[in-house]
Amino acid sequence: MAFSRRRFLGAAAGVAAGALGAGAVDLGTRRAAATVLRPHYRAIVVGSGYGGGVSALRLGQAGIETLILEKGRWFNSADADGKRFSRMVPADNRAGWFTSVPPSLVPSYRGVSIAQVAKHSPSSQPVQAGICERVVHGAHAVYRGTAVGGGSMVNAAIAAIPTPDQVRATFPDIDPDAFLGTYVERAKSMLRISYRDMDWFEGTPWFQYARVGRQYAEAAGYRVDYNGSAYSFDYMQREEAGLVPRSALNFEQQYGNNFGRFGSVDQTYIAAALATGKVTLKPLTEVTGVRREPSGEYVVSTLEIDRFGKVVARAEIGCEELYLSAGVLGTNEILLRARETGTLPHLSDEVGRGYGNNGDIMVSHMLQPSDPAGTQQSLLGMINLDGRDDPDNPVYASMFSLPLPVETLALGYYVMVRTGDRANIVYDRTKDSIAIDWPEGHTDHLRERAQLVFDKVTQANGVDYRDDLFEGTAFAPNTVHPMGGVVRGRATDGYGRVKGYDKLYVNDASLLPGYLGCNPFMSITALAERNIEGILQGRR
Repeated sequence: MAFSRRRFLGAAAGVAAGALGAGAVDLGTRRAAATVLRPHYRAIVVGSGYGGGVSALRLGQAGIETLILEKGRWFNSADADGKRFSRMVPADNRAGWFTSVPPSLVPSYRGVSIAQVAKHSPSSQPVQAGICERVVHGAHAVYRGTAVGGGSMVNAAIAAIPTPDQVRATFPDIDPDAFLGTYVERAKSMLRISYRDMDWFEGTPWFQYARVGRQYAEAAGYRVDYNGSAYSFDYMQREEAGLVPRSALNFEQQYGNNFGRFGSVDQTYIAAALATGKVTLKPLTEVTGVRREPSGEYVVSTLEIDRFGKVVARAEIGCEELYLSAGVLGTNEILLRARETGTLPHLSDEVGRGYGNNGDIMVSHMLQPSDPAGTQQSLLGMINLDGRDDPDNPVYASMFSLPLPVETLALGYYVMVRTGDRANIVYDRTKDSIAIDWPEGHTDHLRERAQLVFDKVTQANGVDYRDDLFEGTAFAPNTVHPMGGVVRGRATDGYGRVKGYDKLYVNDASLLPGYLGCNPFMSITALAERNIEGILQGRR
């Protein structure tokens, strides 16, 4: 239940007293009674990823009674197999959001597709509220975490730190020294970011592919960035030594980690928020609508399901302050539906504009037989080809090997390049859903920019591209970094206050202007920390 017995009894007593005093219950009184009986919180936070976790914790610490509504499941208990999460190989139905086909970023290998394997290896569990969702919008596919903890549960935990120039370009009104020295450092501490022991890294077989990738990058004139990680490198070393159960060294990553990912939002911000005693969490509860009453109360319509999709309840919940942190797809859908259906008619025309995918595109190439990737791969703690200092074609590319216990002679990259392409997110009333107008030309521009980089890499090392990992193409337009739609300074002020409505806030990647140029979760977290601090302090 989302509200306390004390609050319910108090509300009921108030209604009864009002009815007795009036002597009769007319239609207006019944409406008032319904309003009083509706659960009400000072603040509601929609979404429990980086922005939602930050918002909920800081509101709770400020003594504000807060409810978190999360569409996805809370993976806080093990299933019959003793695990909360699915491995990547083989994956089961905990992997995908109501699908039996795991939403894999690498969908094929040597002519065999993940979909084909799934058909011949049915899961022992029914389809369910799994942890990762893949949706196709135009000429690209978006992957997102669907769970308490959001994207922190399914990403590669790459704690990339933006350069001062990236901060200036993305947030021109924010001092880079303050952003990096105060808010990024705060995010590092809360997300328990760890850094690798370089002596161990240079010798462990689990990062052989990364050392080969470094060699190939340097041959092409690129340096590498040894990012920090929200997965514990200390735990990883103990995994290798056989002292603890394996997770990163057991083909776990994109569908959650049973062990070692101590910096996920569910274990950091959300856990700390709940510990304040002021914050309540409702998982598997999707926000289907928002309106504002004449009194100023925001009313949130919700749909609650169980793990296997059965509808448990529909409800309305009221609040004085509403914080949208449902990720780019979720936040934009809530706002655009409200604007286009007239429940929040004064929202700016800027809502839905300025969407970008952080320049994301994936690529893979062969390795020389003398440079094997290795048959053991850590799927967490990768390193990155770092060409962010190139003024004409900046690039940041996270290296990965295939999660297979055989030598693949393949190296993959999750690449971020810069283009000026942006798209609009629109609401389709007939389908009651959003769509992103991402044309093939935008993907072509990403491919062209990435190919300028990887032509250098392949030619410098005498290898060819591979097209078997992405179903017949060397470049795959996948993104796990959607950004924009509610761009700060355009649809909101500099702290995420939504224009047109007071006490309505956005605090997630929707605020970013479509491109950052490196893995963004540290920047999203840091910005969220700055935003909620400014809101609570009344900064303008």
